[in-house]
Amino acid sequence: EYGFSTAPLIVLGCVMMRKCHKNTCPVGIATQDPVLRSKFAGHPEHVVNYFFMIAEEMREIMSELGFRSVNEMIGRVDVLEPNHDLLNSSDKLRGINLSKLLTPAATLRPEAPQYWSESQDHALEERIDMSLIPQLSIALNAQDPLPVYLESPIANTDRAVGAIISNEVSKRFGLAGLPDGTVHIKFRGHAGQSLGAFLARGICLEVEGDSNDYVGKGLSGGRVIVYPPRESNFAAEENMIIGNVALYGATSGEAYFRGVAAERFCVRNSGAKAVVEGVGDHGCEYMTGGIAVILGPTGKNFAAGMSGGEAFVFDPDRKFSQLCNLELVDLDPVLPDSKDDSKLRSLVQRHLRFTGSTLAKRILADWSNSITCFTKVMPRDYKRALQELEAEESKKEEHHEVNGNGKKEVDQEELKRLEAGDAFAELVRLARSGQPVAGMDVTKLQIRPNSVKQAKNMRGFVEYSRASVPYRPEAERIKDWKEVIQPDVPESHEARLNTQSARCMDCGTPYCHQLSSGCPLGNKIPEFNALVHEGRWKDALERLLETNNFPEFTGRVCPAPCEGSCTLGIIEDPVSIKSIELAIIDKAFEEGWMVPRPPTVRSGLSVAIVGSGPAGLAAADELNKRGHRVTVYERSDRVGGLMMYGVPNMKCDKTDVVQRRVDLMSKEGITFVTNCSVGADTSLEELQEKNNALILATGAGLPRDLPVEGRNLDGIHFAMEFLHKNTKSLLDSNLKDGNYISAKDKNVIVIGGGDTGTDCIGTSIRHGAKNVVNFELMSQPPVSRDKDSNPWPQWPKVYRVDYGHSEAKHVLGKDPRQYCVLTKRFIGDKEGRVTGVETVRVHFEGGKLIEEEGTEEVFEADLVFLAMGFLGPEQGPANELHLETDARSNFKAEYGKFETSVEGVFAAGDCRRGQSLVVWAIAEGRECAKAVHSFLKPTSNGAKAGLGGASEVLQPMNRHEDGM
Repeated sequence: EYGFSTAPLIVLGCVMMRKCHKNTCPVGIATQDPVLRSKFAGHPEHVVNYFFMIAEEMREIMSELGFRSVNEMIGRVDVLEPNHDLLNSSDKLRGINLSKLLTPAATLRPEAPQYWSESQDHALEERIDMSLIPQLSIALNAQDPLPVYLESPIANTDRAVGAIISNEVSKRFGLAGLPDGTVHIKFRGHAGQSLGAFLARGICLEVEGDSNDYVGKGLSGGRVIVYPPRESNFAAEENMIIGNVALYGATSGEAYFRGVAAERFCVRNSGAKAVVEGVGDHGCEYMTGGIAVILGPTGKNFAAGMSGGEAFVFDPDRKFSQLCNLELVDLDPVLPDSKDDSKLRSLVQRHLRFTGSTLAKRILADWSNSITCFTKVMPRDYKRALQELEAEESKKEEHHEVNGNGKKEVDQEELKRLEAGDAFAELVRLARSGQPVAGMDVTKLQIRPNSVKQAKNMRGFVEYSRASVPYRPEAERIKDWKEVIQPDVPESHEARLNTQSARCMDCGTPYCHQLSSGCPLGNKIPEFNALVHEGRWKDALERLLETNNFPEFTGRVCPAPCEGSCTLGIIEDPVSIKSIELAIIDKAFEEGWMVPRPPTVRSGLSVAIVGSGPAGLAAADELNKRGHRVTVYERSDRVGGLMMYGVPNMKCDKTDVVQRRVDLMSKEGITFVTNCSVGADTSLEELQEKNNALILATGAGLPRDLPVEGRNLDGIHFAMEFLHKNTKSLLDSNLKDGNYISAKDKNVIVIGGGDTGTDCIGTSIRHGAKNVVNFELMSQPPVSRDKDSNPWPQWPKVYRVDYGHSEAKHVLGKDPRQYCVLTKRFIGDKEGRVTGVETVRVHFEGGKLIEEEGTEEVFEADLVFLAMGFLGPEQGPANELHLETDARSNFKAEYGKFETSVEGVFAAGDCRRGQSLVVWAIAEGRECAKAVHSFLKPTSNGAKAGLGGASEVLQPMNRHEDGM
């Protein structure tokens, strides 16, 4: 036998979401949901190919070892070689003696076979079922089954008793089984493992004695009864009667046990009804259906992972709530004369009838008081679903009337509701009930609501469609410089967020916050999504701020790699994580929760940070929390770096968002020095002398140029020059001072795409440009991701329409982007101003750029903006401090350590890693702060001098800040 674990499942498309028990598998493997099963994309050939590749690799390894067959290889541990470097790496490993493990088995017992050489005899003919089947012939008569009652001794070597009999029943009668009570077999003794495994309907196994583990495993409609010998004089309810994991995976049937069950009773039960007089730990774990009645005490962790079914626990001492796992379930009283009362009393009465339980007799004798001692355990989502189903059925009864044939017919109002309502949800309901959906594919219909009150989070990703942050209409927003985001009406805002957070699948393995593909900050996305859905906004804020210093920045300008790696994105639109993140922090500021929290104790050590972009601000925030004195130097007149002058106001408001955060940080004790060009106004050596550590967070400010003919003509600018001047003039005078590059009534060419190119387009449109064209060298991306070259969870390289593109289309009548365009030269007039751009169409062959003959074209241009990215940081700091740089001219510093080649000088953000995202800059700033704090830790005598400044003793930080 060979075990391959989950590898074949992954070959078939499993993404290790680790929510198999919730029936929400997004790739259609571990689910019975018809909508989700239709998403399954695996093929048997994939598994076959996988095993062929394993076999081929085995052959290669075996040939290197000199083996022709697997049989020759089994037991030959002498060909294994210990890793001596590893064994010698520590004293503990050095003392391990592997000689016994590396002794071939053949040398110990040469006469014993080393591999499979004879078939195993399961001795099925000796099984107790085989002796009973001939006696059941009249019951197994497919034409007219008659009742049979048998008695037999049983021993603990008799395992899976009833399984072979159930097989015979299934072969003759199928899933329906036999009529109830057809076969009744009474055993006396100690039953072995798996008594009544897969027991079919119509079979009753009664044991006077006890039984081992796995009683009723996979119970499929039969009945199992176990009680102590009649002559026993002990209290059955105080003694163990069956072993562990009873009714594992049971789908239907009944079970009555007079006595206590061991651990994991009813684990994964999905439909059986059971009564027992006490259970061990982990009772009803992962239960999805059925009813469990516990007439005695329970162990700890009851109902962990329970997503369906009901449990009733007799708890006169009121201790059960301390033993129950309340993550998914509610504890409710059982009301007298209710449906639960009738259901529960019936099961206890049947328990008394089948087992003669004295405990059941006492409870029934005083039922009016006993009923008040029961606690009902009910999964919250399951309860809500049942309530909604009852309400739906009740509503349907009101809208139906019975015709002369006794059949219900839908009235006209009901037809209109179905036509105008949620067609997708209706089809899901039909699919669940097994009704055909003629001519319709439920997987393709997307008519689903994206905003409802009190959305369900169970299967929310199926029931609801995606809705991102709404933008103001183009016609309105191009007239001002306010944020493009549409302010929501509070009521609709709350409903949208409740619905969108319900779409989160709560993955066991959340790819959305994995560094390799998702959020670089490691935001706890499923957690804050769940808290938003529950309306626990303050808790959601706490989760968000644990990992993200400035969610108001990322919620506005981040492209959301978390959404690109969202598990839901495999089958449809991902969760709108970015909009939920933004809603949390915006609500926090609106409610006044974001107040200054300066550290109560200062370390006496100081850190200078050069650059006030996201990386510098994040590092400053983290170090300030740890009690260090932080001074941030910024060469511009306002703090914020890229967030202040690189990103236009319509994407992120400078006063109400960026400056608001800077003001908050100032009140927390951080010092900001503006209009200070380090290297000119003050030297880096001076900062080194005055501080214990120095962080360079200068960004990657050297733009990529386009050195073609005519580059020096007037009217050709780097994109950042255009955007910076525009924002500064806007903040200084609302553009009245004229200190900006105006695109009004001009033909604008933007060379390069990405966010910067889009920002140039949006800014030009607001100026009133005559025309805007955007050149991109690469071909137009596909509408949906290529699963071969761009598989999930990689960032999806797909065609997107950003705010600037839609605004240009609104004004000019078409998308401004032109793909596969190479700029050959700039054309100018006699005054030296640009008047046009000569281009040629290109394509790539084998990685080489090929110009297409006959595609030359000249575009009219009055302004050209170069938005082709950045090459690296300005080299002034590296030259002054003699820092080592990498091949791309970035300041060389290892990720995780962040210290440059000069002791005590650190680098973070784009100046270290190269041009990147705001979210990565924040992540680098946070991690760099950790490295700096570690560098500043006191020496053995309690002092740390650092680079310069006074040596002082570090004092303990605030308790809540110790998570640095």
